[in-house]
Amino acid sequence: MMPGDVTHHAGNKGICMSPQQNRGQSKLFGALFIPALLIGAFIVIAILVMSFTGSERATPRPGDGPTTVDAGVMNQLRNQYDKLAEAKGNPNAPVTIREFGDYQCPACGAFEPTAERIRKEYVDTGKVRFLFYDFPLPMHQHAQAAAVAARCAAAQNDFWPFHNRLYQTQGQWSEQNDPTSMFLDLAVETGLDTNKLKACMNKETPLAQINAERDAGQAVSLRATPTVMVGDTLFVGGPSYDKLKTAIDEALAAAGNNGQ
Repeated sequence: MMPGDVTHHAGNKGICMSPQQNRGQSKLFGALFIPALLIGAFIVIAILVMSFTGSERATPRPGDGPTTVDAGVMNQLRNQYDKLAEAKGNPNAPVTIREFGDYQCPACGAFEPTAERIRKEYVDTGKVRFLFYDFPLPMHQHAQAAAVAARCAAAQNDFWPFHNRLYQTQGQWSEQNDPTSMFLDLAVETGLDTNKLKACMNKETPLAQINAERDAGQAVSLRATPTVMVGDTLFVGGPSYDKLKTAIDEALAAAGNNGQ
């Protein structure tokens, strides 16, 4: 864990950026204060670093508009990674929404009411399937423990109520030195067997699966949370309800019976 790292936001669309992305932007920011004769050299270096460390296609940057994920990555998600995510909705729905989230990320917490509204309007009515991928960032001290707790709740077939409560109480448990007792309180609230949940959390049983989900994030060149996909359209940061609704409606109109 890296508690010293901080959360950054971009404009009105909040995001939690991975340490790798934070470092890249900090270097660029620092370069602005270098004497004029050195600015050109730093720009060249930054371009070279981005060229050699980036993927084959440009990595979406916070604040950019939506991008399209290539067909090869989409097949990889469908065939290899989607089974790792927590799913809600009709598995045969023509459109799938994928969210990569971090329970301690304030931007993810801010996006959750929009995600919940979409689940009620589109997922519960059978039009769309919703997949949640865990992507706990190392800068958030308790994010991984929260993800483990949520997956332990999933082992008792009660993932989504626990998931919702984690985001609703984020400001409380994230400030604790050890949030375990608060997670157990949430278990009581959502009707879970607390002894089973505690044993699962102590063993960190879901950790291997959570780590495997990180590979899915890397497959889509994820650099920040939340990252949201509607079909093959990827948003860095949580899109507004209106933008998400528009993307879903367009995907439903285009997908027919083919799906994404």
